[in-house]
Amino acid sequence: MQTTTAENRTGEQACLVGTKAMEEAVQQLSPPSIIDTALADQLRETCAIEADPLGSILAPRDARGLPKPGLEKRKGNDPETFVDKMGERIAFERGGVRLYDALMVKYLAMVEKGILLPNAAECLQSMKEESAGIDADETALSTMQRIRSEELAHFQMLCEAAKEMGADPSAQTPCADATAVAAFGLAQVVSDARTTLAQALNAMLTAELTDNAGWELLIQLAEQSGKKELAERFRLALGEEAEHLRIVRAWHCALVTMADGV
Repeated sequence: MQTTTAENRTGEQACLVGTKAMEEAVQQLSPPSIIDTALADQLRETCAIEADPLGSILAPRDARGLPKPGLEKRKGNDPETFVDKMGERIAFERGGVRLYDALMVKYLAMVEKGILLPNAAECLQSMKEESAGIDADETALSTMQRIRSEELAHFQMLCEAAKEMGADPSAQTPCADATAVAAFGLAQVVSDARTTLAQALNAMLTAELTDNAGWELLIQLAEQSGKKELAERFRLALGEEAEHLRIVRAWHCALVTMADGV
């Protein structure tokens, strides 16, 4: 799907006469004046002070479902934050699987229109990006399927890690709630039948940038909590996520700079 020139009526240049009439009406009916937002700002501040938390963290449980002592607290270590951020990554990885499902549907539709992505290794090499370890014969669709599988594996690994700590991986922690709301718009962009493949990849790029930053923070929290083995597992996931980011960024750049559009 190519971005084209057509009847875009959202800007004032589409109807200069109407724009002038609107400006004259504003001057007559609602003359410009200083807008004081102090009361609105005060109300927002009051709400922020008085509002209940977005959610809570369930106390760690043993194999019988009974409460057990939480992670040891020491300087620089907040176990509740660690569990909360693990919940966030669980939610994000689950959402990542769905994003790649939607991206593959989008890509197959574009293939029917004659738009093909170069394979990841070739695309990365043209961008002078690291491509070691990526099969040079892997098609773009196969790469998407592989990334989707890796996102699912990250989700499953996080769920197991949460269980090992006595946390409930199915619980929606406060950060999981917040990140799900933030990612909702990305899913809408990728799933919208009107968006181009490049626009969908731009949304995926936003997701992968956020995901990489999230894993980096989770590794830091794991190390502060004394969970070195978990930190190593998380580093392996971050390595794969870094590759996802390079591939999506290269694909997006390749499409946007194509001579025949996207």
